[in-house]
Amino acid sequence: MIGKADEYLVHQTEKPLAQVASDHPEWQDRFYFNIHDREGKFAAITGLGAFPNRKVGPHGMVQAYMFAVINDQHYSYLNVRPINADRDEMQAGTLSYAIVEPLKAWRLDVADEANGIKGSLVFRPRCPLYTFSRVYWQDGHRLVANQMHYTQAGLYEGSFTVGGETFTDILGMRDRSWGVRDMANVPVWYWISAQFTGFCISAWLWETPDGEVIHVDGGIIPEEGDARQVTKIEHELELWPGTKRPRIGRFTLTTADGERMALEASEIGTIFLGPVASAWSDSDAKALGHADASAFGFDQHCRFRMNGETGYGIVEYMMTGGSRRYGIPRTQMGG
Repeated sequence: MIGKADEYLVHQTEKPLAQVASDHPEWQDRFYFNIHDREGKFAAITGLGAFPNRKVGPHGMVQAYMFAVINDQHYSYLNVRPINADRDEMQAGTLSYAIVEPLKAWRLDVADEANGIKGSLVFRPRCPLYTFSRVYWQDGHRLVANQMHYTQAGLYEGSFTVGGETFTDILGMRDRSWGVRDMANVPVWYWISAQFTGFCISAWLWETPDGEVIHVDGGIIPEEGDARQVTKIEHELELWPGTKRPRIGRFTLTTADGERMALEASEIGTIFLGPVASAWSDSDAKALGHADASAFGFDQHCRFRMNGETGYGIVEYMMTGGSRRYGIPRTQMGG
């Protein structure tokens, strides 16, 4: 199917742009933003992915989402639409995104009207972009990941309203990725997205359920100057009793020049990645138990401490494959 993007001189195969070179059903082209204030009051994540080979009728699909947590209140919103040779239209329902200037500015107009959440934001970089080395992993004969990523920390202009409060002094990190990622068979990963005065951290570790390192990369990225590459990440998690959710994550980051730095991430609030209600509270023990049991991962709003400094951001704990070290069982996607 020919679409508007085919008018541009951007083809890399003999196929129309609506058809990607890979026929893997989990090939995807996506972006993610996390959004939070400087004081640890709220956090949200939102983004959109195009899945050309995951069919909705005769077409691929676009999936957009927004999750938020504030004062132990949780909100989730998901919207799906078919692709009609319009991957350039980065919108699904009331979640809309646009590139204002490539690598310089994105616009987010997002709303979950049922839960009173809305944001009209422009993201602008604070720290230089960090490009991760390619993630490639096969589990036996099954290709699980063959994907490129880059991240960028920034500040948001505009406002975000959640829980009856409107925030304007907000920041976060964006992620851009493309390629194959079979989430149902992803093992374990830890992605640190932290913002400090003068620098940010974006670091990623993939492991097998037995703790064997699959992939590690990252950077300690100053607002100005070159990033210091992170070549090793060690972790010690303290879980909430009877759950698979971390209360505190203690990480040791080793840079390419051999320096080891201790980073502690303490939970402020947790976004549960999985089948959850559109609105619920931590005070509802049944809802909390269901959210923890069914989650395949957590985007955890954290207060970070490193070298005497305090920062804020997100640790993404992806636990699909489970962890024998922490006694976390494998989670079946969707249940």
